[in-house]
Amino acid sequence: MDARAQQRPEPPWPATPLPVMTNRRTVLQLAGLAGAGAVLGACDSRTTADPEPSPGDLLVVETGAGLSVVDSGTGRTTVPAAPSILTGDHTRLVRGEWTGKGTKLATHRLPGGEVVAGGLVRDRLEVRVASADGRLVALASPAGPRGSTTIVVADGSGERTRVDLPGNLDPEAFDVTGQYLFVLDYLPPTAPDRYRVRALNLRSGALEPLLTRDKAVLPPGAEEEMRGQGRQAVYDAKRQQLFTLYTHQPDHLHSRDLLAGARDGSPQVHAFVHTLHLGQRWAYCVDLPEPFGVRAAERHAIALSGDGLRLCVVDAVTSTVAMIDPEGLTVLSTTPLAAPTGAGPATAAFTADGRRLVVGGGDKVVVMPMGTSDKATRWSTASPVRGLALLDGTGPGGTGKVYAGQDGAVTAHDMTTGRQLSRTEVPGLVSVRQVIAR
Repeated sequence: MDARAQQRPEPPWPATPLPVMTNRRTVLQLAGLAGAGAVLGACDSRTTADPEPSPGDLLVVETGAGLSVVDSGTGRTTVPAAPSILTGDHTRLVRGEWTGKGTKLATHRLPGGEVVAGGLVRDRLEVRVASADGRLVALASPAGPRGSTTIVVADGSGERTRVDLPGNLDPEAFDVTGQYLFVLDYLPPTAPDRYRVRALNLRSGALEPLLTRDKAVLPPGAEEEMRGQGRQAVYDAKRQQLFTLYTHQPDHLHSRDLLAGARDGSPQVHAFVHTLHLGQRWAYCVDLPEPFGVRAAERHAIALSGDGLRLCVVDAVTSTVAMIDPEGLTVLSTTPLAAPTGAGPATAAFTADGRRLVVGGGDKVVVMPMGTSDKATRWSTASPVRGLALLDGTGPGGTGKVYAGQDGAVTAHDMTTGRQLSRTEVPGLVSVRQVIAR
């Protein structure tokens, strides 16, 4: 069978929905980050004789207080940190704040941070996903085991749909028409160990099964139930498909887990890419071969090239890359990563033209040419990599920049040589999510 940039424990709770058009894990991915807003920036130790720093690229960063926007040149915060999600087109931040009277919504347009929409909905709810253009926002009851769920859909004029449904549901993504909301349905609701994907009809308020890939309606009871930990998600706007990487394994390997598998009836499968078509409402799983999913979930990453032609999953433990056909939804090949990464969470990103794959892990960054015999570049960072963001053709000689999250900072590197170009202090950094060129 066959969602928001954010990782789910097993049972698969949405730690921070991703985004992309959804916040599924995330990557996507994702939203509802805990903590209060905080102003981030570098400590200003300049004297009156020091020159004023020049503005640089804008960094969308995740901290313990939520998502924020920081100027890489001055270190100043242009959008303060708060629990937020990033829309699928990466042009807006949507955030919700409990006021004591309701949940206040605000949509900030990037890069300037101007508030372009807002509103107030009753009850304490958490922002989960937004439509790609940020027009619609889905909120839900706080995450956790529960027997019923409140879901609210709001737009710039305020609340437009509210449903109270039995079960433990988590919004995943809007369909392209805005008439359906895809949700994860956790089973059993109060102690889940598996889940299925369903479609909430926002007109009728009823839950409906998804279609098969050939657009047939699934009969009652035939919906596939899956197990796994949602690692990251990427959205393919060209095909209107959300790809989410799931792995079955926790941090330690157990025989009982290997026998179970990530999908019912597929005990040999421990990782898969869940494909959700947001236009045609079908879902499909691309099973990944071993060793994918056999080791820690955090050592896996998914990436999609800007042109939508290359989709890959990286297993940093075994330094293996699986190339996937995003059209045919099959695994094309598995190849060695050009150079191993260090230990620690993996992150991956393609350059916009898809000609280079950049992988981070531990204190190592690897730039791997795709489809050529060119040698890979590998360099070390001062501390473990906390996310990557790329700018093509903006570095010295037009080689491009790699922005790498670090402990309390983001460093910029020449993509060809790895030479550090700048360092921007970001206290409490969790990850760098996006870079916006000036």
